[in-house]
Formats: sequence, structure tokens, C-alpha cells
Amino acid sequence: MPELIYCPYTDSNLSIDKCSPEHIVPLALGGMNGFEIPVSAAFNSKVGSEIDGALANDFLTLSKRNKYDIRGHSGKRPLHIVKNARNAETLAPLQVHLDQLDGLKAWDPISKKIVTENIPHKLSIDFQIDLDLHFRFTAKVALAAGYFTYGDLFRTAVKHSDFREIMNHPSGAPPEHLSHVEALADSMFYQSDNPRMAAIRMLCKASSPYSIVGLVPSRSHLGIFAGILGDYIGMLTVPANTSSFPNEGIFRGGHVIQLHPQKGMVRTSLMEAISLAHIAATEANTRATQNRHE
Repeated sequence: MPELIYCPYTDSNLSIDKCSPEHIVPLALGGMNGFEIPVSAAFNSKVGSEIDGALANDFLTLSKRNKYDIRGHSGKRPLHIVKNARNAETLAPLQVHLDQLDGLKAWDPISKKIVTENIPHKLSIDFQIDLDLHFRFTAKVALAAGYFTYGDLFRTAVKHSDFREIMNHPSGAPPEHLSHVEALADSMFYQSDNPRMAAIRMLCKASSPYSIVGLVPSRSHLGIFAGILGDYIGMLTVPANTSSFPNEGIFRGGHVIQLHPQKGMVRTSLMEAISLAHIAATEANTRATQNRHE
């Protein structure tokens, strides 16, 4: 009988020929080889375009990718190309290349030439941010990272169907379609005042310019958060029976997976990660204060 692979995205067992490797955090978002699982090849292609690709090309995320030169499978340098820009004074259309290494370049679509003289001092740029996308991406990461970390415990003891419902919920669709979902949601745009969440946001920021995933079990819930290139993306918390979950060593208080190009995939406890991030933040503040007084 052929080996079957469990796919957390589709909640199904598939033959290995129907699967493909999935980077839990895409390379274009600071992911790395090794932090991956096999999933449905068909769904992997779909989610890669609708969620991973969309976030990688989100205006704010693309700025970070450009700044740190985070490349995807293509190996091409990420460039910020705004096709619908305008000269703010004359309203003439422009195509603008925003590059934090090579500077700004403006291209005139009428003359089909790069603007080398009289470059406008003010530009008008329109862009949209899909607020639902951060929840969908966090849900996608939660499904893959949850199974990667806990295996069958995640499959049997966690209400992972909530993650799946959020991941598959079309951006902009009426929220009442998720009325039966019990997940608690938090993102960079919908932040709570919970002190624990403040610590998690600090941890994501301290990981800059790298990416991070964390799993935070409580007695009756499991929360999973994602940070991309130093930006906190979001956290989703769903009902779970965590009585059998590991809680020692690198799992003490939760589990954190930091993706570091030089150090590799660093796995540590949530308590240790937050402690180190707090020390790093304190030292950075001290240096900043000393520099101001010099």
C-alpha cells in the first residue's frame, strides 16, 4: 500500500505523488530550506499565488524585501515598481521605481523615457493594503507550522479547522461567513492591549531583518503567530487540548522558530526568546541614549 502524506491545508491524506514541498514561510518572505512540509501540490500552487505571492508584493512588505534584498525562487532582486504614480503638481502619469539601494527612478509612459531632468519633488502614489491578507497568511502558517512542530498532536488535539476556514476565506468577503469560527485574532492592524501580545510584537521586531514563527499553548488554546522581516504579521488562537503538549526545554512556555540565513533554523522556547529579545531591546535603547548625549 502506497505511503500517505497528511496535508494540513486540505485536512486529507494524499499519496506522495500528489504532494509537493511547501516552505512554511516562503523564501520571498524570509523563509529557508528545511522549514517545510509536504502538502497537496494543487493547493500549494493555489495558496502560493493567492496568499504568499500577494503578501510578498504587498506595498509595505515589498519595501522590507527591497531594503534587505530578500529574494524568492526566481533569485531576482525585489524592486518596488509603482505603475500608477503621478507628478503631484502636474498630475502627469509616471511609473516609479523605488529602490532603497539605487534610489528613485521615474519613467514617463507617454514619451517612453526615463525622466532625467526636472524630476518632480512630489509624487502621488496610490496603493491598497488587504487587511484580510494578514489573517489568511497567519492561518496558513499556523496550519503548516502547527503540524511541523506537534505532528499528530496538532491533528487530533487542536481545532485546526478554524485556521483552515480563515485561510480559505476570500479577502473582502463578509465577516459573518466566519461567525462559527472560535479563533481569536490579532494582527499588525488589529492590535490588542494584552501584555502578552506586546511581548510577542517586541519579539517579532527584535528578529529584524529575519522572520519568525511562534506557537503559544495555554491550558485550553493554542496560539500561533508569524513575524516577517521584523514586522509582526498576526496571531490566531484556537481551542485546543494541550495537556499532552511538550512543555520543557525548547518548548517551555511555547516554542519559537527563528529563520536566520547564517545560523539556520533556530528553535528555542518562547520564554528564552522573549528574554533575549528584551535584553537586546534594552541594549539598543541604551546605545541610542548614549549616542544622543555624545
